[in-house]
Amino acid sequence: MILRDVRVTVGDRDLLSGANLRVEPGECVGLVGANGCGKSTLLRCVAGAREVSGGDLLVSPRADVGYLEQTAVSGSSRTVAQEARSRMTHVIDAESALRAAEEAIAAGDVNGATMMVAARDRFEAIGGDAVERRVADVLNGLGFAREAWDRPCDALSGGWQMRVALARLLLSPAGDCQSGGGVNGGFLLLDEPTNHLDASAKEYLAGWLRAYKGTTLLVSHDEALLEKGVDRLIEVRGGRLRGYSGNYSKFVEERSERRRVNQAAATKEKAKAAKLAQFVAKNSARASTAAAARSRAKQLEGVNARLEEMREDGDLDDKALGAGPGDAKRVTLRLPPAPDGAKEVLTLTNATIGYGGGLAPLIKDVDLVVRRGDRLLVVGPNGAGKSTLLRSLGGSLRLQGGVLAHGEGARVGYFSQDLAQELPSDVSPLTHVLKVARAANPTLNEQTARSVLGALGLGGNAAKDRVIGDLSGGEKARVALAAFVLRPVNVLLLDEASNHLDAAAIEALTEGLRDWDGAVVAVTHNEAFADALEPTFVAREIQREKDKKTEKQTLYYEEWERLEAVMEEAKAHGGGA
Repeated sequence: MILRDVRVTVGDRDLLSGANLRVEPGECVGLVGANGCGKSTLLRCVAGAREVSGGDLLVSPRADVGYLEQTAVSGSSRTVAQEARSRMTHVIDAESALRAAEEAIAAGDVNGATMMVAARDRFEAIGGDAVERRVADVLNGLGFAREAWDRPCDALSGGWQMRVALARLLLSPAGDCQSGGGVNGGFLLLDEPTNHLDASAKEYLAGWLRAYKGTTLLVSHDEALLEKGVDRLIEVRGGRLRGYSGNYSKFVEERSERRRVNQAAATKEKAKAAKLAQFVAKNSARASTAAAARSRAKQLEGVNARLEEMREDGDLDDKALGAGPGDAKRVTLRLPPAPDGAKEVLTLTNATIGYGGGLAPLIKDVDLVVRRGDRLLVVGPNGAGKSTLLRSLGGSLRLQGGVLAHGEGARVGYFSQDLAQELPSDVSPLTHVLKVARAANPTLNEQTARSVLGALGLGGNAAKDRVIGDLSGGEKARVALAAFVLRPVNVLLLDEASNHLDAAAIEALTEGLRDWDGAVVAVTHNEAFADALEPTFVAREIQREKDKKTEKQTLYYEEWERLEAVMEEAKAHGGGA
């Protein structure tokens, strides 16, 4: 893939200008930058989903391009296994050729044997005999238990649907390519592929990318994936693309050094500009020195232009960059004050949690009290029932047994990634956020809504002039989160709220939560989010031995002690926070 002087415009804003990039066959290139800087839009351009506004974008017509759509598999009635196999067109075509050859032989066609030899060669070339093993490897690696393979996709949460979409892509011709093959291999475009993955699935994906023989362009804020899975990084900042060799840690080191050098150069340029300005001021009025003054004035214009470019890049502002790759300047997020209510806002007594319909309960014998000011982190492996627990606490899923009690005045807000799929497509983010928030708080002003959107990476024109239908999946998730946190509640149930957020936005969200006086119950796989939340309690599933069988029992509820110990234990059991 080659970009030559590419410009990408959204509304009246140039996201990219003069962008140049060359991705060589077999490379895995990470694309990083602040929320809203244009990473996902550029990926859509490469995928052919939209046109660039100027310049040349060249992708080999012989490459198998695979793009991870943010729409997941919403609405699919296929099973998980069927949907995962649905785009293995290379396998489907090869199997069809085998059947056609068999039918030709059975019909006495004189060309049947020749057709069979060709079909068999084609089937073996794509590793047809190992297809089921490859499907099983991907589904297992992404966290699907064997009994989940036959579950219909439309019964899954948005996060699990995204995992199906990722599995489908990895098994497609682009993901299943057998060789880099120069410009003829697979070319994967991955937009935040780890957002819905736990620690075990993230580790699997990083290993898969290392073994992949095709080419990858990857958008991610996941530092671990950028450390283990990429060959080099490209930062989107100031409307430009900046290349860095090596993985994430080398990127951080090189960017810091580049910034130090640029700031030193800027100091010299400022001194030069001051001298030039002084000369021009003293000598412009005299005829004998006017020509020299005009010459210095032209030099001063060039120096000021270079300084302005450095300012736009953020190289002159110590607060311009956050802790993560390409992050924007530090922002503040303030949540509405929690309404008054009882101290004990949620209580579960001897609760059984699950979906009923003959299915075994996910968690039993739960006794849990959530008090105002608590920060409760729920941890455990995939399928343990973390998200189901949150839905039960919020009242959207009936208990299978036991009692859920809401304290007097309890007002509960439940956030999940599925909310992003329910947004209207024809209004701006600001319009939607104001409508939702004002339904609960009519006095909310526009500036407050703008500040929350900006803190989550949707500031300026992106909040007011674009419609939600034109946003990336990550931007839609942030719109849903902005509308959610502006509603006055005293209990927040957060299911993977940090997905799609860069380090600056995660910092803003967790700071806002720490300063808030309501209760928070959070499920997350993001260690930075878990640590910054400063939990007061942790709830995790424990098991007991009964009749030589392991039976899921209940939640173990304890005061928070050490993040590392909890996270490592969860990882050891195939999950994470």
